Formats: sequence, structure tokens, C-alpha cells
Amino acid sequence: MKRRKKASRGQKTTIALLAVAGILLAGSAVGSTRAALSYYSDNYTANLAVSEIGVALVENGKETSDALLADMVGKDEKVIPGREYKEELTVKNTGEIDQYVRVSIAKSWMKDGQKVTSLSPDLILLDLIGNGWIEDKGASTKERTVLYYSRPLAGGETAPIFADTIKIDGAVASKASKETVKSENGYTTVTTTYRYDGVTFNLEAHVDAVQTHNAQDAIKSAWGVNVNVSSDGTLSL
Repeated sequence: MKRRKKASRGQKTTIALLAVAGILLAGSAVGSTRAALSYYSDNYTANLAVSEIGVALVENGKETSDALLADMVGKDEKVIPGREYKEELTVKNTGEIDQYVRVSIAKSWMKDGQKVTSLSPDLILLDLIGNGWIEDKGASTKERTVLYYSRPLAGGETAPIFADTIKIDGAVASKASKETVKSENGYTTVTTTYRYDGVTFNLEAHVDAVQTHNAQDAIKSAWGVNVNVSSDGTLSL
């Protein structure tokens, strides 16, 4: 949805794309439990400051207008830990004027609608490949990565992809505890409880755009970041 507001020096277009996918974790012991992580997604939202400025997240060659990772696996399939899945992400300038763009990517684990801070977002592996994108190390954390495209995007232009694959670290399958119970009839039951049982993984992307006119001041005002802009328009932190 597009909303027009009074024009400002720097606009912030926020694309909140939440997506998670189920993971199949199989226990081999008799009587062991299986972790079947549910699939959850949220809708794409965008707020544009002026009609001349616009930005869209592009996933696997298509502008994203729905949930991120919606086509990651087929119907009734589960994500297999350790397997790579195609997830090519970039940004397109959908407006009419040149602009600089920033992407903030957040990874987390969720359960019952709440973030589970005791589980490591490091196990959600989004492969970032550079390609002209620079990371703001000072703003990045284990959960969040902040990227800037180093060149201005012309109206209608799409930047090179900044990510190409995503996978869940196979280590999630080893995060478990086991309980062994021997019954009176001589049978032994081993119950495996996974730390990641009942949780979902969450990938969220926020996209911001700032006009190139008076870029350093515009970026400082909109993003609170000091940048350098060379004579050819290249941005550096």
C-alpha cells in the first residue's frame, strides 16, 4: 500500500517481511519425540513518503509483495537442517529519482508469538555475498545485519543481489536432551527433547531509501549515520 505524505529530505520506506519455515528433526531412538517446527509468515508492508521515491525488496528475481520465503519449500515439506535453499535478495528503486538504499536484516527464533532469546540466531545462515553492498559493522549484531549499497540506484534500477542462499545449521538437531526409562517388562524407552522443538525461525528485512541530492546531510538526517560520498557517487562509511 502506498501512502503519500509531505515530501522530506530523506524518506524511510520500511519493508517488513517476516517469514519462518518448519524444520524436520527426526529422533532415531525408540519412543523419541520429533520436533516439527511450525511455519509462520506475515504480510509485506510499505510506507512511501513521496510518489517520486520508492523502494522494493526483490526476492529470487521478483518484487516481494507477500511473505518472504513463501516458496522456500513445497507444500507439506519441511526445511531440512544443513540443506541450502535459494534465497536471492536485493533492492529495486521503484521511484523516479536516484537514491541510496539501506537494508536491515534481522534473524530470530519465535515461539507462541514471542521471541526466544535463549536460542542462537547464528544458526540461521543467510549467505551474504558482498556484490557492492557494504556492512555497517558498528550497527550489526548477532541478530541484525545492516547493509548499504555503495552506489546510487537510478529510477527503475535493481541493485546486485546481496544474499544468495539460506539454510538452518545442522547443529539444531544436536541441541537436545535424552531421558532413558526402563519398564518392568524389560523394554527401554528413550525420549529425546529438542531445544528447538515448537519454535519457528524468523527472517525480517527493512529497506530504507534516501535521495542523492545533498546525500551526506540527507543520510545523516534520515539514518543518523556519517558517510562519505565521492565525486562519482560512491558511498562509504
